[in-house]
Amino acid sequence: MKPIACIVLPTYNEAENLRVLLPRVFAQQEWISSHELHVLVVDDNSPDGSGQVVENFRSRFPFLHIMRGRKKGLGEAYKRGIRHAIKLLNPELVLTMDADLQHDPALLSHMIEACSQGYSLVIGSRYVDGAQVLSFSGWRVLLSHTGNSLVRWAGGLKIQDCTSGYRAIRSDLLLTCDLEHLSTRGYSFLSALLCQLVWNGARVLEIPITFGVRGHGKSKLSVRDQAEFLGRVARIFFLRKRYRGALVNPAMSTETGEVILNITPNLQSNSAGEKKTQ
Repeated sequence: MKPIACIVLPTYNEAENLRVLLPRVFAQQEWISSHELHVLVVDDNSPDGSGQVVENFRSRFPFLHIMRGRKKGLGEAYKRGIRHAIKLLNPELVLTMDADLQHDPALLSHMIEACSQGYSLVIGSRYVDGAQVLSFSGWRVLLSHTGNSLVRWAGGLKIQDCTSGYRAIRSDLLLTCDLEHLSTRGYSFLSALLCQLVWNGARVLEIPITFGVRGHGKSKLSVRDQAEFLGRVARIFFLRKRYRGALVNPAMSTETGEVILNITPNLQSNSAGEKKTQ
């Protein structure tokens, strides 16, 4: 029996995007020989029928799961989803990605392969050599770079993309983290979790991605999320003192700090409906 790789996919009003994304994700199983691919959708009772879209797909994709709950923010959805995935499926890997089509599923096989090669945290990075960002306004670029700089400083990290939501994480590493006391509801959860993973000895790899254009709907990044992020950065700085003895980023071996997989994935080669290239 193959070990399981489970994608935890939070959603709120992503019905149209899910109709496109879910078939693309499960089509990647053809290129993933080492793991059985599952998807757990964590839907915050979306009024647009996102949950029903998932239910309609379940007969087609038996490894598709869904859990519903009240809308409490992205961080709470991730906590709930990660706990449920580990309890329900006992996966070897937990992956996270956005449901808005900005993360290309074609990279999943490369991320899982990197975990099989010994990395415990693989990040789909927008800010390493070979990466592209297609959709950010000048203001969003400024916010993103500022946020990443703050997290690197507060957490003592050498990672280039600290706010990416496209990740593959070994479950045994996740279990060393205190998810319950990551007191964050919104997007800053990703940065807070990243710091704990690294402080707990993650072997990290950043893979360049093309961060695409959002499919349907609009960004849910709010002013409240931005304010919470600033508070979280301060908390990260003080929490870091607990981990002074930790080996920070043991996989970081280049002069600039990032480790980049020595491949440039052909993101067109294993999309849904296309033939596998040699």
